[in-house]
Amino acid sequence: MAEANIVDTSAGVEVGEIVECTVEQIMPYGAFVRIAKTGRKGMIHISELSYSFVKDINTVLKAQDKIQAKVIRIDEKGRIDLSLKQMQEPPERPQRPPRKPIMQPHDTQGRPPKDYRTVTRETRGMRDFREVQAEYREANPEEADSFEKKMASFLKTSEAKITDLNTRNTARSGRTTKRRNSREF
Repeated sequence: MAEANIVDTSAGVEVGEIVECTVEQIMPYGAFVRIAKTGRKGMIHISELSYSFVKDINTVLKAQDKIQAKVIRIDEKGRIDLSLKQMQEPPERPQRPPRKPIMQPHDTQGRPPKDYRTVTRETRGMRDFREVQAEYREANPEEADSFEKKMASFLKTSEAKITDLNTRNTARSGRTTKRRNSREF
């Protein structure tokens, strides 16, 4: 009796075999076909119809079409999966354009460094910000001082504006709030 539950998974066909089929039913996810050799049903999933995207199966197959398909899988329950796609040559992939070379830093004479790990500020032609700032202050002492004065004035003004906004928001809400931070900056 235990032998009666065993399913013949080969079903008269083997994986990799090309079989004649007749399309019986078309569903949104695939097509059910009758294999001529065995009279068993099989299914061709929509993803196995073509290498290109298939939105509607009816554009590729019609009911009662006679086709050849490749057996790609037979599961433990004896269900047969077929493919039209694997009967076709895969399309050539378009060649990617060559990548742009990664720019390596150059030394002051325009030569690329021998070892990119030994690149220094001097070989890149860059200077430290502090060096540039010091040179500018030496060349323009009145403007450098005025910038710092402008920055200090801006900070005072912005603190005053923030305090004013907080006061207005508290007055609008009609309640007083405790100050979370009593330190003045």
